[in-house]
Amino acid sequence: MIESVLIVGLGAAVGSLIRYGVTNGLKKMFSKNAFPVATFFINITGSFLLGLVNGQLPKNTIILAFSIAILGGYTTFSTYMNETVQLGTKKKMMACSYYVLSALIGISMAFLGYVI
Repeated sequence: MIESVLIVGLGAAVGSLIRYGVTNGLKKMFSKNAFPVATFFINITGSFLLGLVNGQLPKNTIILAFSIAILGGYTTFSTYMNETVQLGTKKKMMACSYYVLSALIGISMAFLGYVI
């Protein structure tokens, strides 16, 4: 039990650190863009990778726990929701686009990762 907790905790920490690096890099590249590019990119790539993990990796508990923990730390649903609300206060159409595109493309990428 303690081994599983440590594996999941380590994976989540790794995923969070990757998200932090990707977010900072993309914010520098797209600093003038009001659209939340970093969170959009992270959640879309995370959806694809989670589909890939669930569709392609052996059903080994440790591999799945570590992979899902990394991707759980990497992706960020709460930031997605918060950015949608913030955009909605100033740019309603952009907020709607962000919300819908994230959901539709995220589901599509998860499916693509699963069936590859």
